[in-house]
Amino acid sequence: MDLPLSLQPRGPRNRGLQSIAEFIQRINAEPGGFRELNEDDLRQSLATAEPDDQGADDDVDMLEEGSEPEEAALKEVNLLAARDELQQNILTAQGTALLTLDFISLLLSKEIPSQNAATISTELHNMVGAGVLGATVLWAPTPLTRSRVPEDKMMAIGKRLIEINKAADTALSAAERLRKEIILETKYWAEVLAVSEKGWSAFRLPQEPHTMGVKYGFSNAAPDFRAHSVAPMRRAEDGTVRLECGRLGGDSKRLRVTITRNATVVGQSSLPLPLPEDAPLEDRVREARDTIFAQELWHELNREGRNLLSNNVRLEKSAVTYAADSATTIAFQLVPSDRGDSRSVQNPGSEDDIAETINLGSPPPYSLLLPVITYYQHEKTIQRCMDFLSVLSRVLRSAGLDTSLVITEPPITPPAGFDLAITPDSRLRIIAKPSSLFGTRFLVYPLPSARAPDAPNPLIRWFPSASPEIRTPGGFADGFYDGTKKLFWYLLNAVPRALTLHYAPITKELRSGAGMTDREPTNWVIHFTGKALVDDDVELLGVRFDFPLDYATGYPELHVAGDFSEGGKPVHMEWSWTPASSLEGGGENLENIVRQVLSRG
Repeated sequence: MDLPLSLQPRGPRNRGLQSIAEFIQRINAEPGGFRELNEDDLRQSLATAEPDDQGADDDVDMLEEGSEPEEAALKEVNLLAARDELQQNILTAQGTALLTLDFISLLLSKEIPSQNAATISTELHNMVGAGVLGATVLWAPTPLTRSRVPEDKMMAIGKRLIEINKAADTALSAAERLRKEIILETKYWAEVLAVSEKGWSAFRLPQEPHTMGVKYGFSNAAPDFRAHSVAPMRRAEDGTVRLECGRLGGDSKRLRVTITRNATVVGQSSLPLPLPEDAPLEDRVREARDTIFAQELWHELNREGRNLLSNNVRLEKSAVTYAADSATTIAFQLVPSDRGDSRSVQNPGSEDDIAETINLGSPPPYSLLLPVITYYQHEKTIQRCMDFLSVLSRVLRSAGLDTSLVITEPPITPPAGFDLAITPDSRLRIIAKPSSLFGTRFLVYPLPSARAPDAPNPLIRWFPSASPEIRTPGGFADGFYDGTKKLFWYLLNAVPRALTLHYAPITKELRSGAGMTDREPTNWVIHFTGKALVDDDVELLGVRFDFPLDYATGYPELHVAGDFSEGGKPVHMEWSWTPASSLEGGGENLENIVRQVLSRG
């Protein structure tokens, strides 16, 4: 905005282009802008406009010649207006200055009347007089406040002295606390340093950098025990180290072995004496290490005991027992170390030395007897599986099938293997691996067809879990029990389905040749169980395959049932191939039987 006291006149309004930016803006406002601007168009427009411009110039000259008196009169009017505006601004500035002078003079006339009487205007002096307007300092001292200054100074000095005494008392109490803290910290760090010098790993906890911790477990322990083998070393109220061992190393525990004969304890391992409350930190760390070691031993005994149930090992609520014979039992227990046994102290048993030896030596670092038992059971299982597969292939060959069995044993291949071809399309590979935990494991997966290597094995349709990747058929025998039960179940269900898929193309041959007869052909389909070829209408006619196990001999038998219509009457016939009949070399051809039943249906 314009200042009231400014004597500078306003400048005239600018006309025409003032910058390159305005010129470019005007060009862009034209139709087409810079894109349609070229030199030829400009020259043509100038040439076209020259006659008109010349005429216009003549008109302007004529106008200028005739309007000179009018222009002179206009300039005179503008000069008069500018002079009037300048005079008005001067008068305004003068009035403002006089008003300000009157205000200051009237304000000072109350304090110094004689000095300001000459500067105040006569009109204002006659109108209001002198000394009617004044100003007062709000915080000016009064006689009352001046009388209280000495008292306030004394009160301030007393307040300062009180605060100084409080600060001195605070400093003394802080010094006393610091002295006690130094004593407690010295005691704490002395114990931590003593533990560190004894070889224990002391470090700052990652989750609590201000807290020291000690590792008392073993690096090769199980993950659950290794994760809980670090204890924070917190400072107690008396400056000693409070060891927080967590849920695994809280209470002192030991593994105790008890030998019982005829319900009488004849031997028992000893337990260490409990530590006193003021025991050194090193002893408490060692006690925590022994406790977590005993807990891991107890965990391993329970884990291995679940795998040795067939060896008279039993898991009870608080003990793992092993029945050595009908009268002798060895029990392992995890008990607190403060649970003493007065019997073993006052009247030692005759076999305490044996119990102590078992306690110090259990469990052994490596299993010695278990691998021998495992591989002995594995050899028995392999022999049982070999006999079963041999009988299976012999029974199927006696029925006219092209069944083959190839057996590979170590050292040709590390695990024992069987390549069983039920039909040229349905081929299986069985690999047996020994395991101390599960006995013998059988890995079963289908092989490609012998006639079309790119074609998938048809058994995958009925056994989705059997893929080209090695997968277990599921449900193995536990411990040292025979692991062939689930394998035999798999084979007894796979053979009927393989036979159904093998003879399914015969239905297409019969359907294509039915046009030469007057009878309408039967539409044969695979039953939803995969073990039969039945008619599509009522599913009563057809051929059904079964491969049950003879529980008397433990070997499989092939049973085939045929249902067809002859003379308008239903006919049911059954055929079977057993291990005994396969040795005699007789037996009908299964393919001929299937063709006869399906052609009569």
